[in-house]
Amino acid sequence: MQIERARCRTGFMQRIHRLCRLQRMTAILLIVLFGMATGCSKAPEEKSQHRSAEVTVLTVEARDVPISGEYVAQTQSSRLVNIQARVTGFLDRRVYTEGAMVKEGDTLFLMDQKPFQAQLDQSQAAMARQVAAMETAKANLARVKPLAELDALSQKDLDDAKGQYESYAAAVDQAKAQVETAKLNLSYTVITSPVTGITSFAQQTEGTYISTQNSLLTTVAVLSPMWVNFSLSENEIQSFRDQEKRGLMRTPKDKNYVVEIILVDGSLYPYTGRITFADSSFN
Repeated sequence: MQIERARCRTGFMQRIHRLCRLQRMTAILLIVLFGMATGCSKAPEEKSQHRSAEVTVLTVEARDVPISGEYVAQTQSSRLVNIQARVTGFLDRRVYTEGAMVKEGDTLFLMDQKPFQAQLDQSQAAMARQVAAMETAKANLARVKPLAELDALSQKDLDDAKGQYESYAAAVDQAKAQVETAKLNLSYTVITSPVTGITSFAQQTEGTYISTQNSLLTTVAVLSPMWVNFSLSENEIQSFRDQEKRGLMRTPKDKNYVVEIILVDGSLYPYTGRITFADSSFN
């Protein structure tokens, strides 16, 4: 029993000895690996000591920056003039080319002038008749007046001569007015453009009888200047007012905003505009 115990103890001591050797080998291995890791990390560290560090410096300061917004807009002619006939009659012919640019004073339409020329001739003849009658009354007054002063004729004869002359003089003035009206009506048969712009299509064809019901012939749109209409929502306007009240936003002097136009192809229109009107009502 003692020998067996000794063997058992001897075997136990041998196992402890092998375990201690294994622990020493593990410790040596860990030390070697640690040394290798330390040796590998030295190269970048030494290399970084010879390289200068790059530093970016920013100066932060408070200053104003422009605020801009984009809105969908529609262009509109500043003057869209309706070309209408001022007299009734037959439309003779269209002179202009539809959709073409015209200048102020260019002829667009011609109406039949023969009736208006005849009316002018008639008015001028009537005026000539009244002028002749007035001249006769004037000569009669010139004869009656000295005779009345000599009591060769009565005061009634003088008054009648004077009244007749004044009546014919008034008739001459009326005849002159009729002649001027006839001249105007004749001039209205030549329909011209009152502005420089681009024309629209002709709404009446040649040979049509023009009256007050179909007097609109075409339109001419002025291209310079042009209006650009856009809308802001109520929330946007209120937000701008709140920021302005709190001092976060400052509007230009006299509300002189700079307006730029971005065309459909993304290019910027070479001319800037300014806001001239803000509607007092909203949708």
